[in-house]
Amino acid sequence: MVETPERRRVTRLSVPSSIRGTGLEIREVRLLDLSSEGARIEHDRPLQAGAPCALILPPAIGPGRLPACIVWTRPSGGEQTLEGDRVIHHQSGLAFHGLTFEQQTALADALTKLKGAHGTPDHTPPR
Repeated sequence: MVETPERRRVTRLSVPSSIRGTGLEIREVRLLDLSSEGARIEHDRPLQAGAPCALILPPAIGPGRLPACIVWTRPSGGEQTLEGDRVIHHQSGLAFHGLTFEQQTALADALTKLKGAHGTPDHTPPR
């Protein structure tokens, strides 16, 4: 198997599926992974790239509301409901910007908690 070189500037940590919280525009999202520069989320409707937003960290990893911008969004799969409807899931990448000292501290604390929860080394390869 050929390994691809790491393209990220900073380590991105996966977020356990048991941790959920309120996310963008008062929409519930699933926080998939988190880094010091941004996050990847999953949600039920596409979001507009370039739109400003805020990510509210799940209580399990600490309080914090982080200003961000949607960098990309794309469909990520779907499922059939009991009623027979097809529900499409989407993923989006967020880039944090304009973080205050308090927000940077909250984000650093959340990343420390995630590292401890996973016993994660300093480098996590992308999926």
